[in-house]
Amino acid sequence: MNKKMVTIIAALAMCTAMAGCSESDTASSSKAETTTTTTTAAESAAPAESTADESSADSTSTSAGTTDYDVDGDFRAFEQLKEKYADGYLVTLEGQMSNSGTKYTICVKDGKAYESSTIQGMKSYAVYPGDGKKYNVSEATTTYSVNEADENAWKDSDILFSAALDLDHAYIDTTTNVVHEYYKLDSAVSGAEGQIVYSFDGATYDLKQVVLLPEGADESSAVYFTVDSMGEADDSLLAVPDLSAYTKE
Repeated sequence: MNKKMVTIIAALAMCTAMAGCSESDTASSSKAETTTTTTTAAESAAPAESTADESSADSTSTSAGTTDYDVDGDFRAFEQLKEKYADGYLVTLEGQMSNSGTKYTICVKDGKAYESSTIQGMKSYAVYPGDGKKYNVSEATTTYSVNEADENAWKDSDILFSAALDLDHAYIDTTTNVVHEYYKLDSAVSGAEGQIVYSFDGATYDLKQVVLLPEGADESSAVYFTVDSMGEADDSLLAVPDLSAYTKE
């Protein structure tokens, strides 16, 4: 796995390294019908696609609880989500499985971004305020660092919308009434191929879960995130942080 892929995965995982997401924490997504090395990790990250009565489960709403989602139709919940938050968003996530209990926040708007992680009560965060710099702050150690950042560097934090290419396939879990949309990863953003999965409530199309899986990842690296809340961007998070109480590294 190349360095850029590690960086984009760490953006979703909000790795706590002050120096700018150099850790190799990985998150994963899934596809139950793949014949590649992603199969095992995929099955552990999302509900396996049922082979029983598959045609009816994947094509009509009558077998999918209250959802009217059509896997073969033109409507895509992810595209609706992108349109709704085209002017910016603030999302809070909670890690699951090996990352259980860790809280993450992402805020993106107008080419600016904020990302934070809180692990066992210790918070660290990074801000791209649009001034050509990235501010890395650790509240645990009361230290900070500042790195140069080009005009597109903030997209590393926008894993929610910037990393998805074409739809690979969609699947309805009729047991839970959850719609799973599987997209190919944009290697220009992530640095490697793979999949990202968005899981939506079948009745409201609210985003419930995000799973990221680089191609070749094994089951031990499978990590996924539930969505605690999502709403409009908070401009106060996107300003240059007050560093008066912190020590520069």
